[in-house]
Amino acid sequence: MGDQVQPKLPSGVAERILDHTSEAVLVADANREICWVNQAFTEITGYAFDEVHGRQPTMFRSGHHDDAFYQAIYDKLMTTGSWCGEIWRRRKDGEVFPALLTVTRVLGATPDDTFFVDFFTDMAAYKRHERRVEFLVHHDVLTELPNRFLLMDRLAGALARTRRRGSALAVLFIDIDNFKSLNDRHGHAVGDAMLRAAANRFLRCVREGDTVCRLGGDEFVILLEDLASPQDAAIIGESIRAAFHGPVRHNGMELEMTISIGISHYPGDDIEADALIDRADASMYRAKRAGRNRVDPLLARQYNR
Repeated sequence: MGDQVQPKLPSGVAERILDHTSEAVLVADANREICWVNQAFTEITGYAFDEVHGRQPTMFRSGHHDDAFYQAIYDKLMTTGSWCGEIWRRRKDGEVFPALLTVTRVLGATPDDTFFVDFFTDMAAYKRHERRVEFLVHHDVLTELPNRFLLMDRLAGALARTRRRGSALAVLFIDIDNFKSLNDRHGHAVGDAMLRAAANRFLRCVREGDTVCRLGGDEFVILLEDLASPQDAAIIGESIRAAFHGPVRHNGMELEMTISIGISHYPGDDIEADALIDRADASMYRAKRAGRNRVDPLLARQYNR
């Protein structure tokens, strides 16, 4: 059998198909004046057809790209007949948004019969989702604090900087006292509220450049950089412990929350990130065994000699 010739669509069918696609479609004539848009175009940009008819697509420029960028698109379009890439455009309300754009030059029998067709997709929601996924790779879902992965990266960098500067850093390992019994007695919703409250109290106690991390469960780590001496870590640890005086209020309940804090520091304990965290963890357990609601008493005795 010979090659079959595909029949043309009946008049108006192509327009109806394009008008029902979720991708925005804009058609401009040989003078680059807009002569047709679909419904998705209006939904994405906010412009109705009569607001763009006869105007040029330059009206959607965002200011994110220079003239060389647009010239490169034009050159590619004239050379190959199409261009595809990511571009920033502006909606009617002034909002700038990322779009995945394909521009095609459709040649007719005469130069006046040439058209330029833009197909583009709003990438804003995808970009937000992409940023959220990237955030969650490095942060705890419940508290939105850095997780262990990000902590280890920051701790490695902090150790390198501390060695160069000849300063000191400290790792504080913190555990909420009797958290399991509180969680079992009042339920996970209350437990989650207490973890978020703890995260907020930690953040209020540290400097902008410090890192507060949730390792998991009720375990938190605080990285303190640029300390004048290791003794400063014990002073800061005591101020953090004192910040937990006063109840956590949740759904009409007032719950007391105390913490136990262990500390390791550099120089003094180790130069490896994992070892510093392990030493701070062991220090925290000394605080637990000493009666909870305290900074490791062994460190306190060392610093007060």
